[in-house]
Amino acid sequence: MNTPRLRLRRPSDPGRVLPSALKLGGLAAVLALLVSLPFLTGSFYVSLGTQALYLGLFALSINLLAGYGGMITLGQAGVSGIAGYGLAIFLTRFNLPLGVAMVAALAVTVVAAAFLGLLAMRTSGVYFLMVTLAEGMVIWGIAQRWNTLTGGDNGMRGVNRPGFAAVYWKYYYFTLVVVAACTALIALIVRSPFGLTLRGIRESEGRMGPLGYNVALHKLVAFTVAGAFAGVSGMLLAMDNNFFSPASVHLKASADGLLMSILGGMGTLTGAFVGSGVFVFITNYVSGYITRWPTLLGLIFVLVILFARDGIVGAWNRWVWAPLLRRVGQAEQAELAEEAAREVASGLLSGPPASVATKGGPQ
Repeated sequence: MNTPRLRLRRPSDPGRVLPSALKLGGLAAVLALLVSLPFLTGSFYVSLGTQALYLGLFALSINLLAGYGGMITLGQAGVSGIAGYGLAIFLTRFNLPLGVAMVAALAVTVVAAAFLGLLAMRTSGVYFLMVTLAEGMVIWGIAQRWNTLTGGDNGMRGVNRPGFAAVYWKYYYFTLVVVAACTALIALIVRSPFGLTLRGIRESEGRMGPLGYNVALHKLVAFTVAGAFAGVSGMLLAMDNNFFSPASVHLKASADGLLMSILGGMGTLTGAFVGSGVFVFITNYVSGYITRWPTLLGLIFVLVILFARDGIVGAWNRWVWAPLLRRVGQAEQAELAEEAAREVASGLLSGPPASVATKGGPQ
């Protein structure tokens, strides 16, 4: 009786090979499009692509916390801003080489993220949200008021791009390589035992402690790792604009990142980039034709929450990918795709159980 089940789990089974081949084909097509983008269009759209890439990485860092760990944050822009300001300070105040300045800024960001995480780890639910909001506003206040260090409202200039990526299309490829490497690392993390533990914490934090897991430590590591990736995004933003200002660490920047994650789909690797693509397209292109473009963006967000709580990627999985698998005779894989699409929407956006929402670390 166990023979069919064992056969279904073999890597060579067509029930798994065909969906994997389709996914790999789609991934290859997307990568080919991204690589050929500078040859297909002008500097404006290439710049939009660059922006969508590093904002997608920023949204993915939020997704790592919220989508996989159930920790919704409104302070991620502050962590990203530490890296952006750190890079600017090391370059303009200490005159360090760009590579050394990037490493130093990322190291400062990791230490700061660990410290901020320690302050938030014994909370969850709305309390975690409020603590991260307060942390982000503290960082924004420092950036706004410490004129001698951060330049205040005027921001900081002189954050130059690498010499080999000074031209817009070369910087696009530089950003593409960095973001692809970071995404690959995040993919390894979420598929590792650590990533599976994060999902368990998301589903039922109160039960993971009695099972022997150090919940607070896992959340702290996740917060720190997500902060590191947010820091990479912040440095890419600073180099792209040759400038960094308090607007990049404001609450709105954190809310925009969370919006991108929800639009694309929480708990997915591709959702962050889909959400950032929609966001960048509306804010930079549609805004040139529609005066009230924030209303359009808000309407899209409301429609996604009402009819596709698993985001655009989740809706694609349910309405396109799963029916396609059924048509080629992969009913089991279709069920798995639909279940994965519903998982985060039912668990995260609906909110944790009342007994878990106010609970801190392991009891």
